[in-house]
Amino acid sequence: MKNRNKQLIIIPGILAAVTAFVLGCLVLLSIFPSSGHETVYDHPTPTMTTPAVPHNLVTIASNQWYSNIYAQFPTEPLYALPVAFQLAPEGLGVSLPDVHKTANSIFAPYITDLRVGFADSLQKPVIQNIGDWSIQLAMATAEHESLQFTLAHGAPFTVLHVTGSTLQLSCDVTCQVYLDNTQLLAPGVATTAQALSVVIRGHTYILSLNTAIPVQLSGNTLTLHGAQRVYLAALPSRASYSQFKEDASTEIMGTMATPLYPHERENLADRLPVLGSYTTIRGTMTLVQTHAFTTALPLQRPATDFSALKTVPPDLASALPSDIQNFIATGPPGSKDYFLGVWFGRGTDLLQLAHALGLHDQEQRLLKFMEPVFMQSMGYFRYDASKTSTIATSPEFGNENLNDHHFHYGYFIRTAAVLAQLDPSYLAQVQTPIKQMVADVGTYNRGSSQFPYLRNFDVYEGHSWADGYAKFADGNDQESTSEAIQAWYGLYLWSQVTHNSAMETSALYLYTTEIASVKEYWFGLNGLYSGAYQHAIASIVWGGKVDFATWFSSDPNDIYGIQLLPFTPGSAYLGQLPDIAPYFADLQAHGGESNGNWGDLLLMWESYYHPSQALAQKDSVPAASMNSLRSLFLYMLYDHQLQAGQ
Repeated sequence: MKNRNKQLIIIPGILAAVTAFVLGCLVLLSIFPSSGHETVYDHPTPTMTTPAVPHNLVTIASNQWYSNIYAQFPTEPLYALPVAFQLAPEGLGVSLPDVHKTANSIFAPYITDLRVGFADSLQKPVIQNIGDWSIQLAMATAEHESLQFTLAHGAPFTVLHVTGSTLQLSCDVTCQVYLDNTQLLAPGVATTAQALSVVIRGHTYILSLNTAIPVQLSGNTLTLHGAQRVYLAALPSRASYSQFKEDASTEIMGTMATPLYPHERENLADRLPVLGSYTTIRGTMTLVQTHAFTTALPLQRPATDFSALKTVPPDLASALPSDIQNFIATGPPGSKDYFLGVWFGRGTDLLQLAHALGLHDQEQRLLKFMEPVFMQSMGYFRYDASKTSTIATSPEFGNENLNDHHFHYGYFIRTAAVLAQLDPSYLAQVQTPIKQMVADVGTYNRGSSQFPYLRNFDVYEGHSWADGYAKFADGNDQESTSEAIQAWYGLYLWSQVTHNSAMETSALYLYTTEIASVKEYWFGLNGLYSGAYQHAIASIVWGGKVDFATWFSSDPNDIYGIQLLPFTPGSAYLGQLPDIAPYFADLQAHGGESNGNWGDLLLMWESYYHPSQALAQKDSVPAASMNSLRSLFLYMLYDHQLQAGQ
């Protein structure tokens, strides 16, 4: 273990207090008073430590699993997983979503099992604290009865601190309530209890109180008189009641039972006792007995540029100057947001290709053309204090609603970095204008008053979310994982030209971790997608659903292609899957073809695995069907053949 290039994540609880980033590996430490000071290092490199502070509540923590709290009340479902929640005037709703499969979707919708509240309506929740994958809330009635609780990823329970004389727990449908999981509580019978189980829709919940209090069941409503602290957990099975009862005196921080996502379980550094499991939309979440766990991932350090070719094939030698001429002659599009970024991305491809192939004059020509246009484009974005975000003045795809910022800004950040890399004198000009974009998607300071910590990134799920406020019953979602990864690649490139070691480590953490989760939950490694679901990938992953679909097309080529574009020197992870055959079999079985729309993306992907086979089809994709520039397409095919020694 000590000589392995890896990422370590140490997780004793929920609200992250200390983060230590280490080059060569990553150590994420979450330290709490209840668990003491605990430091684990397995790498000799000195660390950079962030002070133990919570996230700044002045900023809007958009693009998270809980971000709908900012937008509406009642909220849409909040998919913490394995449990989902919903906030409403009637109280805190709790669900253990069941998984269902169809040919093109897998869905695990929120359906209220239990709701905890008072006879009077609760008002809109107040955010009291935000952790790396948790949120602490308070809700009160007009009569000053209140609930205070924390919702968190990887916590199948919450602890409610109650102010008020009479708390009500309502079942959505007929349920059975058992005193200490043994004696059925009959309706209308008043008794005292300190621990109960509730069985509803085949799910079992434990309700544990800090002391014995009077309780009474009337219909589907359990009344709790004088409750002050309520531990409410969804059990993996009714047989696990005793284990959870033992843990009921702890708060979320310091818990001894933690459900792990598949990408966490598969990358554990040490074996942990297994207590049970939950079937979820992400696959099996394994409940382990621990107050801390460590995962180890191979560090993904991307190339900063395209590699040189020993010999430039004639068609590539012809295509690159032609593409450069057309790019300059056509000029930028009318867009001032996403599509302008895509255009800059293509120009950046041309710059890096010209540099790699030694076309100095063409490289300089492009630099002189792109640099002033890029500086002008920085004026199309403004910081909006009311949204604590950088917003496009002519927004596309809901940019003004904080949607897709990592998709959009990744193109601009990568371009700024490459311009500064190839022309160091340009850094002084571009550094200040691009700073707001970099901070918008890449702030790693939890105390920032301008931008939220890692706006798009979900630390526990290990990937990004695209929607600003998740105004959907299925929760938040992400479609184009390749554009998300490009954002972290752009941050990495920017860290190199600015010599910012803290940003470099943060970018490598984001890049490495998102790649691992993308392989798991979009590309369906480890048999995640099987049975009635008829596809090898999920192109949109939601909080409570996965889809073989896109937001813009039902064409299988597009459904696959949106997980591939744009190809950059940071796309090598697309060649790390065990086998590409299941994906092409799925694609072809549903009408996709490598000479169809975006066929160039599919052939570039195939070239990682079968370079000669892909190269043989280089003239099969019509120009009108290509997503990328011809020169990039040819370069990728030739480069992969060269690397394979074919």
